[in-house]
Amino acid sequence: SSRGLKKDFECSMVYHIIESGANHMGKSNSKLIYILLLLLILTVAGAVFFYLEWEDPQIALSEDIEMIPAHSKFTATFRDMKSGIRSYRVVLLQDKQEYIVAEEDFLHRGNFEKTADIEIVASNLKIKDGPAQLQIRVIDFSPLKNSTSLIKDVTIDSVPPKVGLVSTSHYINPGGSCLVIYTASDDAATNGVRFGETLFPGYKTRINGEPSYASYIAVPLEVDSNTLMTVVARDKAGNESLAPVVYHLRNHSFRSDKVNVSKNFMNGKATQFQSMDTSLTGKSPLEVFVYLNETLREANNQKIYELCGKTEDKRLWNGAFLRMKNAANMARFGDKRTYVFEGKDVGKSIHRGIDLASVRHATIQAANSGKVLFAGDIGIYGNTVIIDHGQGLASLYAHLSSIAVQEGQDIARGAVIGKSGATGFAGGDHLHFSILIHGIFVDPIEWWDAHWIHDNVELKLK
Repeated sequence: SSRGLKKDFECSMVYHIIESGANHMGKSNSKLIYILLLLLILTVAGAVFFYLEWEDPQIALSEDIEMIPAHSKFTATFRDMKSGIRSYRVVLLQDKQEYIVAEEDFLHRGNFEKTADIEIVASNLKIKDGPAQLQIRVIDFSPLKNSTSLIKDVTIDSVPPKVGLVSTSHYINPGGSCLVIYTASDDAATNGVRFGETLFPGYKTRINGEPSYASYIAVPLEVDSNTLMTVVARDKAGNESLAPVVYHLRNHSFRSDKVNVSKNFMNGKATQFQSMDTSLTGKSPLEVFVYLNETLREANNQKIYELCGKTEDKRLWNGAFLRMKNAANMARFGDKRTYVFEGKDVGKSIHRGIDLASVRHATIQAANSGKVLFAGDIGIYGNTVIIDHGQGLASLYAHLSSIAVQEGQDIARGAVIGKSGATGFAGGDHLHFSILIHGIFVDPIEWWDAHWIHDNVELKLK
């Protein structure tokens, strides 16, 4: 019986061990299955989340659109860096009717950024002038088809302003001036005369009691008879009207000469400008000369151009411009200079005024009435006075030894503004006199001539 009990005990122990092992293995398998199931769920959820991204695409326009003219162009950029662009659509909505401007569908993924050139031709769409709504919609490639819409209230305006040419006689000289008289309808937001690539603004006047515009034009030195002169008027929507201006170009040539630069002049100017500009310290006199003639000259002319942009809308001058009394012409407008130092060419320049010389420290008078735009130092021009005569016309007086006026001061024709000198890049005491139209240098001789002013300005204004 003891053997039987022992055997029963041993069997019971084996069964208990087996049962415990089975229970332990069952619990481990459950944990493993749970972990694997959790990983599967996370993986599937991550894949779904990645694949179904909820981020909306973006729309960016190249400009803020409020009005749509007869012919309009702008750029729309669509962006979706997750699933890419599926499609976009641009329409105009007016009186509950859709006018399709542009649309595009993409069959495959990969267009994460798309730039579209949108062109609207109102006549092709057969849409009428007046209020409308610009609607742009983009959809991405997510299965959720995320979308973004841009809606803007706009005005369709396809009728350009009206322009008409009043003046008929336009005889011009290279480097000279010209006045054009024209009309423009009230809806013209901007108007002027374009000569080549430059637009010269117009100023309100009255011709025979009718509202008109007067535009003073600066003729380039190297003008081509094929260069177009056109009256331009543009409304707020961007519609543009043109009226060609017929002109006759006279023949005119400019002098070319060589200017021998002495060592004393070069050394003196190097010392003078090095004392005012520490960046020139250590440079040779020749290096300073080249800097003054090229870099500083260009910077100074740009400054003068910007200063002359502050012009009065009304005419401030009257009659022929005064020429410096008892003065001899030392250099003419348009002279093409080549500077020679020790037998070598060291630079070139074009003279943008007329040099007048009299006695040392001669009294300088205002050539005509106006307002002082600037009174101070301008690099190579030295002590300088610029007078605004209104409507883009200005006069410049350079190399003065002293200045007797200040910025903002009203000036009468013949008023004393300073004394002649040799400041700046001058080689001796003289006045450098210039006339400018919207900051562009023109030949002063025309403005000294009462006959020229009568024929080319006064008769047109009457």
